[in-house]
Amino acid sequence: MKEVPGRTMSKFVSAILALLLLVSVPLATSAATLNVNNPVGGIRVQITTGARLQVHGQGIKRKATKDDIKITRDGNVIFVRCEPQDQEPIDLDIQLPFDYALDASTEDGSISVAGMVRRADLQTKSGELAISAPWRATRFRLDAENKPSKVILPSGFKFTQRKVEVTDKRTIWTLRDRLTDWNVAYGQVRIKADSPVAIKLTDFEIPEDSPVKFPWQAPAILDGILEAPSKRPDRPAAKLPEAGKAIASDEDPVFRSDVRMVNLVVSAYGAGGRPIGDLRPEDFEIVEDGAPQKVTFAGSDDIPFNLAILLDLSGSTKPDRAAMKEAARGFIALASPNDRIAVYALAGGAFHVVSRLTDAREELLQTIERLPEVSGASPLYDTIALAYAEDLQSRSGQRNALIIISDGIDNRVSKQELPSRVSIKKLVRAAAEMNALIYPVFLRSGERFGRGWSKKGRLHMRQLAEASGGKLFAALSIRDLQPVFPQVGQELRSVYGVAYYPENQNFDGVWRALQVKVNRPGVTVRARTGYFAR
Repeated sequence: MKEVPGRTMSKFVSAILALLLLVSVPLATSAATLNVNNPVGGIRVQITTGARLQVHGQGIKRKATKDDIKITRDGNVIFVRCEPQDQEPIDLDIQLPFDYALDASTEDGSISVAGMVRRADLQTKSGELAISAPWRATRFRLDAENKPSKVILPSGFKFTQRKVEVTDKRTIWTLRDRLTDWNVAYGQVRIKADSPVAIKLTDFEIPEDSPVKFPWQAPAILDGILEAPSKRPDRPAAKLPEAGKAIASDEDPVFRSDVRMVNLVVSAYGAGGRPIGDLRPEDFEIVEDGAPQKVTFAGSDDIPFNLAILLDLSGSTKPDRAAMKEAARGFIALASPNDRIAVYALAGGAFHVVSRLTDAREELLQTIERLPEVSGASPLYDTIALAYAEDLQSRSGQRNALIIISDGIDNRVSKQELPSRVSIKKLVRAAAEMNALIYPVFLRSGERFGRGWSKKGRLHMRQLAEASGGKLFAALSIRDLQPVFPQVGQELRSVYGVAYYPENQNFDGVWRALQVKVNRPGVTVRARTGYFAR
């Protein structure tokens, strides 16, 4: 525990942790706030992705008791009051769920907050302050009657500190962030203080399991997909799949001793788009750079799908909210019992995980129903990269599909603020390398803007689909969506996992062209047109 200034704690004091209170509050609770008041002690808050709020009391000279801390609830606000009758200082350690807001106040105790801050309003008279947050996405404001004796700011970030004349007789010291309107501001920290001992700001690295990610993280994802083979880590050994068994591994495939395997996702369909579900390995023909290859494995119906649905909830699609919810419900309904479904959203200029891969259909439907009315900028290309990386990228060899429900209008197309960091050209290149079929459900409502935005958006979505081996579907209204569901269902049922060992085992990073055919009359296939031999 960090000592509160002016106090000492003997190393012989036993059992610091004296109180553990668990408050069951689901993460889905909207606008939940934790209100903490600890007049004579410190407050330390760690923001987590866990599902429960935890409050620990830490005594200095004695153990904390249940009577020292009062916890009550009024609607979506949980109140924590530290009121020791003997005025013995009790420090609070709090694990705060990710989607909570925080109000915290103390007299002379320290306050520290670390993590993905959604909103924090903090007050102290003379305590020290320590905030660790992702400052590239967090607004900050501190107003103090007197400047702290120590000010520590994170390197690489700009803040403004100055004195401000409030009245003729009163001047305060302020510290502000310098984020521009182009920055995605997810979090907000506001502090009021009298004479704080110190203020320390440190940058917080966004964790991999964070339910929110930001456009500037997308370029690194595509660079990882397209990077030179010399920079890629060695891949683990993998065995040939047994006859009749699916290739399903969360690891990158592709060695058996010194022999590399290539996994493909292939759609096969007959006249009128009828799915073909009885193909065997010997029915497939694969030609790599002009050389025929022997197919080792092919499987379809008995292999579950990982189905990720990305909802574009940016400003340009606001009139389409009912259609988008209907589409999400429709895709959840068409999934097979063994399939797993994830739902993501582009909202407020950032990528949000609504639900990671799950087979809990009813919970998903309820979550879709509760989606708020949000909007914001449209860095669509960045968000597509983030959506692929969230669950599907680590599941190579499995049957993966990414359904994008959007009007296709990235801010690169409309030339508005916060365009994607990645270009459509680079995203299409990466799509050819992704372990997923991409199925854009293109909302034609963007045609109302004119200026060719919708036409260009549709072209880009089609390019993504074709590069991955998927297909684009267009819809103007909810009525137009009804025939889309069975079409996508047919697509999914016609998808095979196909694997082969290339005759050319010199994996030098060069692009290899692929041709995939089925030696059965009337059957057409769609697959990636090639891969980088890494």
